[in-house]
Amino acid sequence: MNIANKLTLLRIILIPCFVAVLQIQNITAEPSKLLLAHLSALIIFVIAALTDLLDGYYARRYSLVTNFGKLMDPLADKLLTMSAFVSFVEMRLDNGQPIFPAWATIVILGREFLVTGLRALALERARVIQADSLGKHKTIWQLIGISTILACLGIRDAIALYIPPSLPTCDTVLRVVFAVVLVVVLALTLASGVQYMWKNRDLLAESHGHGSSR
Repeated sequence: MNIANKLTLLRIILIPCFVAVLQIQNITAEPSKLLLAHLSALIIFVIAALTDLLDGYYARRYSLVTNFGKLMDPLADKLLTMSAFVSFVEMRLDNGQPIFPAWATIVILGREFLVTGLRALALERARVIQADSLGKHKTIWQLIGISTILACLGIRDAIALYIPPSLPTCDTVLRVVFAVVLVVVLALTLASGVQYMWKNRDLLAESHGHGSSR
């Protein structure tokens, strides 16, 4: 197994560690432990995101493209971001609302399933659908958004631990920040999904035609 594939495998291994650390909030509400958990989750997530950049670099730079990498690299990316968004549904703000509402996560998951299905359909016809610029921007902003949320949670934990009187103001700011992240991520997710479907509408037309003839 080459270094690019090892980095992809490392990213997959880090995902359950990332999710497990986030679950600490279901065990304790102690600010010091939550601070450690959220900072640990941020560090793990950033390391995992960096492996995504590095494995792509090594694969291109040293011609290490393999079938394992073609299959597992995009899958690892989706598992990493989806594990964060699903975890955010369970994590609550001070007003009891989830960081990310369930419907938003369903939209994001739906987009990923649709594009994955479209790529599988293209492979049946000996076509490869490459990630376009909008799709890449979507992934980058998802990674930035998740990192921002984790960093903000760590800041809130620190405020709760050292200057608790500032918590109401902090919570108000966090709600605004999380709402902005939600809007940006959803907008790029929907836009990139629609673009993929439109650019490859001929595949959908062919598939519909084959289905009608059965």
